[in-house]
Amino acid sequence: MKSLILTEKPSVAMDYAKALGNCARHDGYLEHDKYVITWAVGHLVTLKMPEDYDPALKTWAFEKLPIIPEMFDYKILDKTKNQFFNIQKLLKRSDIESILIGTDAGREGEVIARLILNQIGIMNKTVFRLWTSQALTEPVIRDLLRDPEPAENYDRLWDAGICRQKADWLVGINATRAATAKFGSGEMFSIGRVQTAVLALIVDRRREIENFKPEKYWIVEALFKNEKGSWLGKWIKDNESIIKAKDQAEAIVLRIKDKTGLVDKVEKEQKKQAPPQLYSLTELQKDANKLYGFTAKKTLDLAQALYEEHKCLSYPRTDSRVMGSKNLDVAKKKIDLLQKDYPDIFKDLVPGLVSLENKRVFDDEKLTDHHALIPFQAVPAAAKEDEKKIYFMVLKRFAAVFHADYEYEQTIIWTAVQDDLFKTTGKITLKEGWKKLYQEKSEEDTEEPDEKLPALQQGDAGQVLKVNLKEEQTKPKPDYTEATLLTDMTNPAKYVSDAEMKRLFKGDIGLGTQATRAAIIETLIERSYVERKVKKLIAMEKGCFLIDNIRKYQTISILAFPEHTGKWELELERIAQGEERSDFLDDIKAFVRTIIEELKKSTTQYQKPKNILGKCPLCGLDVVETPKAYGCSGYKEKGCNFKIWKTIAGKNISEKTAETLLSTKKSKKLKGFKSKAGKNFEAALYIDDQGNVKFQF
Repeated sequence: MKSLILTEKPSVAMDYAKALGNCARHDGYLEHDKYVITWAVGHLVTLKMPEDYDPALKTWAFEKLPIIPEMFDYKILDKTKNQFFNIQKLLKRSDIESILIGTDAGREGEVIARLILNQIGIMNKTVFRLWTSQALTEPVIRDLLRDPEPAENYDRLWDAGICRQKADWLVGINATRAATAKFGSGEMFSIGRVQTAVLALIVDRRREIENFKPEKYWIVEALFKNEKGSWLGKWIKDNESIIKAKDQAEAIVLRIKDKTGLVDKVEKEQKKQAPPQLYSLTELQKDANKLYGFTAKKTLDLAQALYEEHKCLSYPRTDSRVMGSKNLDVAKKKIDLLQKDYPDIFKDLVPGLVSLENKRVFDDEKLTDHHALIPFQAVPAAAKEDEKKIYFMVLKRFAAVFHADYEYEQTIIWTAVQDDLFKTTGKITLKEGWKKLYQEKSEEDTEEPDEKLPALQQGDAGQVLKVNLKEEQTKPKPDYTEATLLTDMTNPAKYVSDAEMKRLFKGDIGLGTQATRAAIIETLIERSYVERKVKKLIAMEKGCFLIDNIRKYQTISILAFPEHTGKWELELERIAQGEERSDFLDDIKAFVRTIIEELKKSTTQYQKPKNILGKCPLCGLDVVETPKAYGCSGYKEKGCNFKIWKTIAGKNISEKTAETLLSTKKSKKLKGFKSKAGKNFEAALYIDDQGNVKFQF
């Protein structure tokens, strides 16, 4: 008799096969003398859509809401149905006596496995759980197989996972259909528990920038000099250097001009900075955005290719920044392997740090479903340049955690000119340590370079050589980049007021997960809620409209605040810890019924902004897109009849061509025109002095 091992992905199945040895490969599974190893490909089973329950629900009509199934039902995903049926055949084999769940050690991994088993039926077989967050080395796998746990030990995770799935379905389906029916005007308005909270962050940032009123302030700097050297000090009082009144700043300048200052105090302190921890996916995405401008999705795709195709990176969808205690040997072996290919990166590694005493690297308490991202082997020469950029980020970080601390000496000089005090700060590096590996600078880097100050002592005099009066003004927070948005999605504590929520968001819970954050950003862009301008993420009118309008209502408005996701996650976490919460879904259903009643009152319709292509050559007003033409917006106001027809002589005229015509009065030569006689021809278009669009051959 044999046991069936069910893993979450083919690569994990191969890890088990490698550890067991002598496994024959078949279609959709591997077979050993004692085990049959098969795999999911993520989710193979999903919740049915409304139209699967009732074909009439395919039409998005407000009067058919809310949609709350009496019993939730599931269906097999079409794109992976072959693997589902492979698993089904294996479970029906008479020689399979037990099932070992080997999906990822977390809530979602539990849901993936249980849904498959429930959909097929477990055929009276005993079910066990293989649970570890360690790297799946041969010793780890053998330990797991020697002593598997009863699956019912993890029923609490299954309960939490399935509650999350059903709750997201209820809110997403009903809120999206209701908002689309009420606000739509032909536009779809998708709403989701995490998606809408993230959109609200971006909308609020746009509003904050738009409503920001800059205020002037002044800074006074003084350049001092004596026989030991020169130093630049900034005026400071009560730990504040900003002067809000110009006349006050000018008075300081007059008081200290051509005067002599005395060094009041010199403070020196030696400091250390530990290396940054290993990469989680989100941290990698943030740094890749800063350093190379990569989107979160691009970084995930590149890391996935390094993992799946090139086999040189560990599993990328991880939220852990540590390794497990059982992975010490893995780390040592990888270092031995990699330093042969990259000796310069590993030459200053401190062997004593490759130890379980190094809790910044090896910490079972902080280990989650997967260990942190680490390199497995050298990157192939055939890898793409962008793939190599991601690989070397992970490689350097893996080496850096085993390097010495960066050490520096910070000096602060306090110089008094009578009653006015000036502060000078300098820094010199004592020991580069791990920073030796990092020479690149991203545009967001704010760390000051080393500045060596003169060897001053208390009582030293310094002549005021020059006084600078700088006029500045306050600035709003900058637009989000993917790096700064990912930071706030990971730790949105500053946007919540509830003390328990702050604690929760400062822990392991944020908006979305490592695996979903990139997809959430891309979804917001695809829905025309947010636009990407170079590295900036800016809320569009449609996104602002949605947030502004759902915030008019007491209940649905909570979806536009991070607290809601936090409270939801807190309830799910309690279920995952074994607390009884049989009323969780009842609360969600009540929430859904309430938001439908709220939106029933809405009469607001979204008006899609007209796309402005340029200025009218006749009257100077905006030219906008209409159903059949690109026409002057002054048609009603001024009676201006200028237009560029969308179809000219059988050819569709694109927005880009219309924009070129408006800006230069002439297009390039275009193909695809057809004469009245049916003959194809090519020509350029131009606008004459009367505003007529004509051919130029």
